[in-house]
Amino acid sequence: MAKTYDKPIVIQKIDEKTEKWRDEFRVHAYINKPKADNEYLSAGAIQAKRNLTFEVRYFKQLENIALNTQHYRIVFGGVNYDIKDYDDYQLSHKSVKLLGASY
Repeated sequence: MAKTYDKPIVIQKIDEKTEKWRDEFRVHAYINKPKADNEYLSAGAIQAKRNLTFEVRYFKQLENIALNTQHYRIVFGGVNYDIKDYDDYQLSHKSVKLLGASY
C-alpha cells in the first residue's frame, strides 16, 4: 500500500536572537502513531503526551534538522511537537521520519 503524504505540517525553527519561532518549511506528511500515547504525572495530575511519526519526502534542507533537533519543532493541527528523532533510512534520501512529542 502506497503512503499518502496528505497532511499539511509546518516545520518551525527558533530564532536564537529573538527567541521566537518562525516558519522554515511547509510540507505534506504521512502521519502515523508510533506507539501508545505516554502518560506522566505532573504536579499531582495525569497529563497526556502524544507521540506521532511525521514522514516527509526528502529534500536537502531537511538535513539541517538531523543534528539540531532542539532548534526545530513541528506544528500540526494547532499542536506543537518537539522533534525527538530524525531518520533518513540508510541515508537513502527518499523520505525522512521525524518523531514528534506534543508539549
